[in-house]
Amino acid sequence: MLERDKFVLWDSGEVIYRAGDPSHEAYLIMEGSVELFTAEGLRLNRIGANEILGETSLLLDTERTVTAIASTVGAKATRIPRQYFADLSKRDKVTAALIRKIQFRLIDSNKQSNMLGLEIESIAALVEELIQQDSPDRTMITKLRGKLDAVRQQVVIDRHLAAYPNVQANAAEDAENADNFG
Repeated sequence: MLERDKFVLWDSGEVIYRAGDPSHEAYLIMEGSVELFTAEGLRLNRIGANEILGETSLLLDTERTVTAIASTVGAKATRIPRQYFADLSKRDKVTAALIRKIQFRLIDSNKQSNMLGLEIESIAALVEELIQQDSPDRTMITKLRGKLDAVRQQVVIDRHLAAYPNVQANAAEDAENADNFG
């Protein structure tokens, strides 16, 4: 990290902070981009110019929830002090509550993505191992099916609602009709 004028500069691949680190400030990215990862290494997102980095831990007064690494082009940002978020919370309670709610949803989404990523990695390893065998082991196939079922239980997709997101009235009846008629 290099500080120049009022900017913070990170080289390509430089770790900005790690999940679990204490939080002192957030950053507004001016140029470049930053990759966000879970503690286990799942890539969650890439954020770029005019996006904020590190706000979650300040808003919720927690340790860093993700690992942030400057992308291949590096990044340039301005610091946003902790006090800025404290002042915002004092000035506008409704906005502060809304922001906190969104941050909790983001954390939950990151946790679910991480869990699913780890399960998919485990499933892929089992599939690779089965492919290498001349005659697949039945216990491994049973284990693979169990893992797939567990993932399916975590990922709930209502295909009817996805196809017709604006239809609210009679949704249960429509879903039943869709199931009956394919």
